[in-house]
Order: sequence, then structure tokens, then C-alpha cells
Amino acid sequence: MIVSGNPGVSEELAVSRAVSLVLQRKWLILAFLAAGMFGSTVGYLDQPPRYFAEAVLALDVRKFQALPTESVVSPLPQESPALRTEIDIISSRSMGEKVLTQLRAAGVDVARGLGLTGETGAGSSAATTAEPRFHPAIDDRILVDHLLSGVRVANDGRSYTIYISFSGANPEFPAIVANAYAEAYIDYQVDVQTTATRHVSDWLGTRLVSLRSELERSEHAATEFREKSGIVKSGGTTLLSQQIAGLNTELAKLRAQVAGASARLETALDVSKTESGLTLSEVLNSPAIQQLRTEESRLKRSLATISESGAVKNPQIPELKSQLETIQAQIAVEVDQIVESLRNEIEVSKRQQAGLIASLKQMQTEMSIANEAIVQADQLDREASANRAIYESYLARYKQTIEQDGIAMAEARIISKAMPPSSRAGPDAATWLLAGIVFGLAGGLLAAVLLELRSVFLRRSTAYEEHAGVPIVGRIPELSQHQRTGIAKLICQGHAPFAHAVADLQGRLRLSARAGNALTVSVTSAGPREGKTFIASCLARSLAATGLRTVLLDANLLAPAVAREFSIQPGRTLVDLVAARDGISLDDILRHDGGSGIDLVCADLAEGPAEHVLGHESFARLLGTLKQTYDAVVIDSVPVGSGSGALLVSALVDATIFVIPAGSDLLQAMSGLRKAAAAGIVVDGLVINEASRGTLKRRASPTKDLQAANEGRKRTDAAVDMPSIAGM
Repeated sequence: MIVSGNPGVSEELAVSRAVSLVLQRKWLILAFLAAGMFGSTVGYLDQPPRYFAEAVLALDVRKFQALPTESVVSPLPQESPALRTEIDIISSRSMGEKVLTQLRAAGVDVARGLGLTGETGAGSSAATTAEPRFHPAIDDRILVDHLLSGVRVANDGRSYTIYISFSGANPEFPAIVANAYAEAYIDYQVDVQTTATRHVSDWLGTRLVSLRSELERSEHAATEFREKSGIVKSGGTTLLSQQIAGLNTELAKLRAQVAGASARLETALDVSKTESGLTLSEVLNSPAIQQLRTEESRLKRSLATISESGAVKNPQIPELKSQLETIQAQIAVEVDQIVESLRNEIEVSKRQQAGLIASLKQMQTEMSIANEAIVQADQLDREASANRAIYESYLARYKQTIEQDGIAMAEARIISKAMPPSSRAGPDAATWLLAGIVFGLAGGLLAAVLLELRSVFLRRSTAYEEHAGVPIVGRIPELSQHQRTGIAKLICQGHAPFAHAVADLQGRLRLSARAGNALTVSVTSAGPREGKTFIASCLARSLAATGLRTVLLDANLLAPAVAREFSIQPGRTLVDLVAARDGISLDDILRHDGGSGIDLVCADLAEGPAEHVLGHESFARLLGTLKQTYDAVVIDSVPVGSGSGALLVSALVDATIFVIPAGSDLLQAMSGLRKAAAAGIVVDGLVINEASRGTLKRRASPTKDLQAANEGRKRTDAAVDMPSIAGM
């Protein structure tokens, strides 16, 4: 039964695995670290010195305006994208070409300053000469590429300040290049405005010629059409309209005259029948009637004078009356003539009115015919007016653009020129050292991970079974440090995967035991610190939890660890019993663990070879006594690689299990199994121990384990006095 680990402690186990990996591969990581530091040191010493110079530009937020007109090129917007664009312009290849041209014009040996000629020097003469020196073998593109690789343009993000820096191997050259970049950028701004102004003025001049021709054509077409159509305007209106208006005025006057004359005629006809007709204004204003009235008045006075004198029969009376009648008859004739003249006047006015009406109708007819021509003429006039407005606006802009030529101003200024540095800026020893450390550690960790992945591939449980031919009878899951401290309680927890795994292991072993005999199990491994003591103690606790009388015997005389596992004082030990010191018995060396109910037989470091104790007849009798007294005997045996002690113990037990830590290499595990087979040990099953990873290493004493392992190897190489076990 294979039980997975507890997900609740996965994070802690992951950290533990990482620390374990680092500690396990520490020499490999340290080797890579040393190699990285060595490489960084060599690289630092191999780098040429670098000098750094910086010029500072400021974009002016103020706008200088010499003329009250809008400039051709608008000012730069004070926004972050616009500032970023200006930085890209300074860093562009075209700007690098301008700087190269400017440096050559100033007599600077650019190839020598960039270190492309193999010459180096210090001082102002390093890169500048009295006469420019050029190197035909070096292409301009290469020089521009080196200029672009050395220049850095930046902004702090809080202001409109641009920092132009350059680094090179010569202390004077970086300052020259940085200042050249700043001046080239200012010249670029002036050139942009000047070029744009001249280009616009040339375009406007060319455009004005075509606009003037278009204006003349449209005005000539409008005038010619009006002349052909007879549409002549005076005072904003056509002559035909003026004539119609005049006729309407005259017609109104005539109608008024006719009405007045008709009224006077009717009045004259009404009063002509009476003597009051002499009071008409036309009658009174007539000179002939006035003379006749004067004569009539004289005659009437003469008759009145004769009548007053009483000369009724005066011979003058008939003559005067005859004259009076004659005068009155003449006055009546004159009045009739005046009335007739009124009739004639009305008739004339009516005829004139009829003529005006006829003329007006004719002109209105002509006016309706001329309306279409007027509409077309107005359209031509509007087109000519629009062309004139466009022409005048272009002309005004052209004059403004001509006035702006020659007064272009840069929108940036140099606020700090680059100065030759007094000390070199690179290479930085701390940076190189840090890079060496980082790359060394990264390489070491990568190599450690790759080796660990290789080991994991070789540590597959199926690989153990395929190569060793031994089945896996148990797989103990990994434990955290917190679980490790409460292992006694964890064994009895039904929901714990660890408890299930150990219970499954002891169940398999009990099923393989002989019926009616006590179960005796030897737990061994290929070498020390592989978790066999931990597995033996857990197996004993699990057997005791099933109600079996269980004893745990510590037979690892090279590195005894059972007493430490159960945190007890060993007192009398197995070595004392076998040596029959002071007549001690089994009861004197037994220790009882109250928490699990296990009896313990502890051991101590053997003064001589472990085989002398494990092969002794007293050890065999002790094991026989334990089998008769207990239901299960678990033995923490000696590692296979530490001598033949494991063989001696294996010959006395029912089953031998071989512990393989989950972190071990397949080749290492196979080597241990081959040693067991060579020693004659029959391994009944493999136990993959993941619980010892990262926990048992912290709990165990590395010094004692290493010393015990070394002693075991020495005794393995020496001749061993093997007691006879034939009677066991």
C-alpha cells in the first residue's frame, strides 16, 4: 500500500526539500560560485576603462514671438509623449549622422576617439587634431553605430530636462560627443523651423500664382456674362429694375393727377349750373375772366349809381345793361372753356397712364426673362468673391511667412555643458562581482537541480524492483518536523497516511511469518543515516498498537540510536549482557516505553568489532529468549556496508527488510543490495523511506554516524573472528 503525503504540510516539505538539496549539493554550488567570481574577475580586468560625460538640455515652456502672427511650426506640446518623441529623435540614427558630420567639421578624429584605430591617449589631443584625420577603411556606418551605442538620452519623468550622456575609453572624447549631440539637437530644431518656413513660403508663392489666375478668370467671366446679358447694375440694382421702379412712380403720380382732375371736373360741373361756379379756383385764376369780372363790376356800379340817382329813364341804362349781358355771356364762355380744359387734361392723363401701364407690363416681361441670367450672374459673382477671399488670405499668409524667415528660434537650450570627467566611471568592480555571484549561484543551482532530476529519475520505485528483483513491501510518506516530534501519537491516528503506511508494512510482515512462531524482523540499509532506526521504531510501535507483545532490539553497535529515538537513558545495554558483566540478566537491560507499550533493548558502542557481539552465542540465546517471551521482535540491525554484522542478524530472524531512503540514487541502492546478496543476506522486501528526508538529518548526529561508519568500514577490511553459529 502506497500512501501519499499530507497536503497540509506540502509547503513546509517543499522548503525542507529545497534546503536539503542545497546542503546536499553545496560543494557543486560553491564550485560554480567560485567559477562565476573568477570569470567576473577576469572580465573586470579585461575591460578597458570607461569615462562618462553628460550634457543637460531644457525644453523651454515659454514661447518667444517676435511677430504678432502664428508661426509655421507650432511649439512642442508639453506632454510626456512629445518629450519621449524628442528623446527618440536625439537617439536616432539621423541625429548620429549629423553629430558625425559636425565632429568632422570641428576637426575631431572620431575613429580614434571611439578606439577603432587601436590608438589610445589622454588629454585633449587624444581625439582632436589640428587637421581632421579620416580613416577610409572605417565605414561611416560603423562610426555611427558606435556613437549610437555609447550615447544615452534620458528624462527624469518630472521635468522637461533632457540628459545626454556619452561613455568612451578616452576622458576628453565623451564630453565632446555629448556637447555635439546637444548642439546638433538645437541646430535640428532651428533647421526644422527654417526649412518648414521656407517650404511653406515657396508653396504659398506657387499657389498664389494659380489663385491669381483663377481670380482673374472668374471675374472676367462674370463681367463678360453681364455685358452679354445686358445686366448692368447701378447702386446695387440693375437698370431694368430701376426703370420699372421709375415707371411705377410715374404711374402713381399720373393716377393721382387723374383722380384730382376728375374731382375738380365733377365739382366744376356741379357748380357751373349756379353762379357759385365763378368761385372755382381755375375761374378765379383765369386772367380773361378776371378782366371780364372787373368790367362787369364797373358796369354794375354804373347802373347802381344811375339807379341811386333816380334817373330811371337815363339813356345809358339800356346800353349799360347790354354791355353787362355781353360781359356775362363772355364769362360763361370762359367758364365753359375751363371745364372743357379739365376734361382734356383728364383724357391726356388717362392716355399717359395707359402708356405707362403698357410699358410697365413690357418691362416686367423682360424682367422675368432676365431673372435666370441674373441668377447665373450672381453665381459667377459669388465664385469670383470666394476666389478673391481665398487669394487675399493666401497673400496675407505669404507675407507673414516671408517675415518669419530668418527669425527661427530653438525650443531647447543647453543649461549645462558636458565637462571632461576627472575619474573613470567603469567598469564597476562591485557590479562585476555581483554579476559573478549571481551567475555562479544560478549555474550552481541549475546544475544541482539537473543532477537532482537525474537522481529522481534513477530513484523510481519501479526501477528498484526491476533491477533488484525484490518487491517493495512499504513506502513511508514524508513527514514534517512538527509531525516528527509527535510520531508516537501519529502511529495510532486512523486518518494519518503515515499510520496507514506503517500498518500496511507490519501487516505484510505478519502475513509472511510462520504460524505459531513469534515474528522476528531485521531492519537494515546500505549505509548509515538512511532511516532504518526510524523505520524499526515505527514498525515496533505499530505492532504494539495491534496488541502484540513487542520488543525492539538495538543491534546497531556501530551507531546505536534506539535510546535516542525514544529519549531514554540506556543504562545496561546489549553489550553488557553478551559480555556477562556483573552477572546481569535480561530484565536488567530491558527498558519499557509507556507511551507505546514497547520493551526496548538498548545498545552502546562496542569496544571491539560488532561481529564479536552479534555472532556470540549469548546473543543467539538472547534472541531465542525474546522470541519465546514476545509476539514480535524487531531488530535495528547494522548497515550492510559496515561489515558482516547484518548477515549475522539476518540468519537469526524470519524476515529482513532493506530500507532505501527516497533521496538515494538507484546506483547507490543497487550497490547496497549487491553487498547484501554477496554477504548471503536474503532481503524479503524493500521499504522506500521518504520520512527521513530533511527530518532525520536534523535529528541525527552526523559526527557520530560518520565515525561509526568509518569504524565499520575499517572492521570490514580487517580479518573478523566469526564465532560458530551452527547451533543457533
